Amino acid sequence: MPNSKDKEAFLAVYKLIEGEIVSDIRNLPALSDGVKQQLIDYYSECLPYTVPGGKMTRGLTVIKGVEVLRGRELTEKEYKDAAILGWLVEWLQAFFLVADDIMDASITRRGSPCWYKVPNVTQDNAINDALILENMIYQTLRRHFKSHPSYVQLLELFIDTTFQTEVGQHIDTNGTPYADGKRAPLDLSRFTLDRYQGCVRYKTCYYSFYLSCALALSYCGYDPESDEGKALYKKAEDVCMILGEYFQIQDDVLDAFAPPEVLGKIGTDIEDAKCSWLVCKALELVNDDQRKVLVDHYGKHDPEGVQKVKELYKELKLEEMYHAYEEEQKTACDELISKIEPENFQELFKFLLGKIYKRQK
Repeated sequence: MPNSKDKEAFLAVYKLIEGEIVSDIRNLPALSDGVKQQLIDYYSECLPYTVPGGKMTRGLTVIKGVEVLRGRELTEKEYKDAAILGWLVEWLQAFFLVADDIMDASITRRGSPCWYKVPNVTQDNAINDALILENMIYQTLRRHFKSHPSYVQLLELFIDTTFQTEVGQHIDTNGTPYADGKRAPLDLSRFTLDRYQGCVRYKTCYYSFYLSCALALSYCGYDPESDEGKALYKKAEDVCMILGEYFQIQDDVLDAFAPPEVLGKIGTDIEDAKCSWLVCKALELVNDDQRKVLVDHYGKHDPEGVQKVKELYKELKLEEMYHAYEEEQKTACDELISKIEPENFQELFKFLLGKIYKRQK
């Protein structure tokens, strides 16, 4: 984990961005002072509630990436730039999480009620807040990087990653089809590892891992069209796809088995009929009687049924299978990282792997 000094410096940059956004609201034309103050009061609560508060690994990875690529301690300007880009990744995360919690009807996030569950927010407001959080990324990017030589490249990374993640979200939320606005009968044939891997690549790998690495490369002037640049971005993508799949499978296992007070949220993958690694693996292993447990209980908001599904996972020894998979992925990542040139760039991926290996929340 980052030390307290790292966190303090990083959070100070968050406060800078928040202050700039509040100032933008204050300067909106053709609004009365009363309306402006209402907006300022509302978003002065929304932003610190939804944006900071997580582990901040995505944001800190941008700073780490710029450091290893520069091969030295960053100047004050470089640190500020890298931290702003890092916070914009965290802003993207906030946009996704606010929307995702509504889609999944989740209850808690980071140990507190989901934003749409906060009194006086309402689901309608929270949907609009997710859209505003997304827009704030581009306001801030334009404010700080419009004159930077890599501005267009940085901009396109956020646009491309948002599209990729939303494709992944569609795959995730449509594991069970709907007809006339109602959920169709559960179709277990849709829960395959092939579908799962496609979902993970687009929903998790790009925004949780690749984006931070690519932003660091772009900020440091690596052209994705040059031979050297192409090779570096491709190596980063290759490692990030493995790390992202490992991270998401880890997330699925924690959703089912980690205590909510440790995880920081109440897992709902079973109730929400998610195409998780656990159900995909279970369907490869079950006999007819075990399959009936999934048919009868998967995707239903029934605590007893959810518990029966979890008991089936334990009966199939899926946790043990996951731990074996985890060690295989660690070995595969180590080997892939060791082949990256320049050698100092390896430190970024070692940093990322260290953040997720055997994590508990």
